[in-house]
Amino acid sequence: MPYALFLLLLICPFLQTGHSAPPLVLPLNPSYQDQYGLFGGYSCTWDDELMLDSMTASASMNVLKKTEAAMENLRKLTDPLVCAKLSAPGGMQRNLLLTLYWLAEADMAGASVEQVLQEISRRGRNQATPADSTMAEVLLFNYHTARHLGVLGFSSLVNLGQGLPPSIPESDNNPDNRLAFAVPILPPDRFPQVAHQLFNYELFDGPLPKSTSRTLAPSQIEFAKKLISRGLLPPNALQATP
Repeated sequence: MPYALFLLLLICPFLQTGHSAPPLVLPLNPSYQDQYGLFGGYSCTWDDELMLDSMTASASMNVLKKTEAAMENLRKLTDPLVCAKLSAPGGMQRNLLLTLYWLAEADMAGASVEQVLQEISRRGRNQATPADSTMAEVLLFNYHTARHLGVLGFSSLVNLGQGLPPSIPESDNNPDNRLAFAVPILPPDRFPQVAHQLFNYELFDGPLPKSTSRTLAPSQIEFAKKLISRGLLPPNALQATP
């Protein structure tokens, strides 16, 4: 009896401690299936799930903020009033490079570049104007060109973010480390109506001409005809060209 009583006295304090101080957080529906939870142990407890939801929400918020920042900068860069104040072609060429940078930022944040351009081109309206829809179309083409040339990597984005021509990677058979320039499609001096339009500028990876040619290339003529058909150039815009 004395021995049994001695054991009972030893056990009672632990029983009282167990009932008076339960765990702070208990799993609501514990399931032990040999799967480790977020913070160790088996299964994922209720507090694990809360923390995981919080982490996911935080990451989503960061992506949302990055997308919103990109959209805000793209709206400014493509604003017709802003473009009208830039020099042509120099200021507009720099503007195109900066636009490609922020499109890349939106892309890296998980946004669809095509949808971003469509939303920007509408400018809060139900439908984009011919000028804005053409801008979205050409900018998307330029973005695909930049991706094809491999100038959307980190080192290239450093240049694009400063409005500077990026270097085309050497893996693209580029031993001379040539640059990707922004150039006007139609000469601004001969087509002043589109001198301050972003859709008149493209990313170009070939050698730049040493002198301005007075003769339009077939691709330039085709582009001018497309603009005429959309009412973005006067019907006689090509008549004054050789």
